[in-house]
Amino acid sequence: MRLHVGALRPVAAGLVAGLMVLGAAQPAAAAPRRAEQWYLDELRIDQVHELSTGRGVTVAVVDSGVDATHPELTGQVLPGGRSYGAPGDGRSDVEGHGTHMAGIIAAKNAGSDGVTGIAPGARILPIKTKPGDGDTSEAASAQGIRMAVDGGAKVINLSYGSMGVASADEEAAIRYALDRDVVVVAGAGNTAKGHSEVISPANVPGVIAVTGTTRGGRFWSGSTQGPEAVVAAPADSIYNAGRDHGYGWGDGTSDATAIVSGIAALIRSKYPDLSAPNVINRIIRTARDAGPPGRDPQFGFGRIDPVAALTARVPAVSTNPLLEAAPPSAAPPQAGEDDDFDVTKYGDRGGPSDQQVMVIGIGIAVVLLVLVALVVFLIWNRRRYRREAARAAAVPDHLLDQGAGGGYGTPPVPAGYHAPPGAPGGPVPPGASPYAPPPGHVPPPPGTYPPPGGNRS
Repeated sequence: MRLHVGALRPVAAGLVAGLMVLGAAQPAAAAPRRAEQWYLDELRIDQVHELSTGRGVTVAVVDSGVDATHPELTGQVLPGGRSYGAPGDGRSDVEGHGTHMAGIIAAKNAGSDGVTGIAPGARILPIKTKPGDGDTSEAASAQGIRMAVDGGAKVINLSYGSMGVASADEEAAIRYALDRDVVVVAGAGNTAKGHSEVISPANVPGVIAVTGTTRGGRFWSGSTQGPEAVVAAPADSIYNAGRDHGYGWGDGTSDATAIVSGIAALIRSKYPDLSAPNVINRIIRTARDAGPPGRDPQFGFGRIDPVAALTARVPAVSTNPLLEAAPPSAAPPQAGEDDDFDVTKYGDRGGPSDQQVMVIGIGIAVVLLVLVALVVFLIWNRRRYRREAARAAAVPDHLLDQGAGGGYGTPPVPAGYHAPPGAPGGPVPPGASPYAPPPGHVPPPPGTYPPPGGNRS
């Protein structure tokens, strides 16, 4: 039997009773809905959507179906199908779980208070695995994966699972998808569901097994962990579309899986010629390493980074890196360790941190303070030098102020000035050698000074 990975929490006490069913996102009162989507800010989704919106890519949601009439999804949902043996398409959802996943992936922010998906330009292919509430059987899961591949999906979202290994049919269906250039993403499991390790189908080799993180990037305690973990994504309080045209919060690696599926769609849209192995390689190489260095049981290769995944230079691979023979603890080159990784092309990795900005600001302030102090000192020193020179020449201050400025050195003495007795250049005191003025010298009239250049005979 199957259990849904995502468990959704109440919006308000008065709305809980009668509205919740297992794994469904409950309706919420009208609110500034975009503001509730904290995870979009952490993923820098505005910057991401300048690079790609997922246009041209089909993402299969193998789940409880998808409500194609939800305002956030109208025009986004293809007919799809049903994998549990009943006729009809996948465009209905009693439970609401599949609609919530589809909204996380491709909600188009309809109206002033709508929600935004990771890849709002992508199309959703709904594969309904059950008629109503309950679990998804292994047979319906395997058939749903094959239907998704045959329906043209380039990314398959599997937000469900159970303890233990996958059935032979389910594992064969995943191999069918991987062999046909499809990226398969699955949730690692939730401890609230009794999961104690990475569940199937996430533990099938080649699948991107997604664990959960909280606001701020910490490991979410409700997520399972294990050596099969590949990447981590937000899983706590994920707000998006729900059943009955409503909105609600979801908690679980189901939600984290839908986020990673949306990012895979963004990559496939921006790089349409990129193979599925290279899409997977790009996701794991650009993940932000967290926890112990390298791959670890909680974060896998690291926290998902969509801006890096869309902009970094990543070496090409010929096979799915998750199918290589390396032991689970061996990590591929991380983004920061890759010589071909271009940190100047995206986001805050190539820019200064908040602490660096503060240090730079303090440095600039100190430099400005030193420059101001230097200017003040130079002005003061110039005036001091002029005053000392004036005192040495016995020039009164009011005459010094009338003299022409111009740099350092002895200030010019106004024309016609006669120093007082005893001063340098002044009359000879009694008893000293007399001084005879030069021939033709005519003293100026009292109270007047001749023009610059002195008297002329």
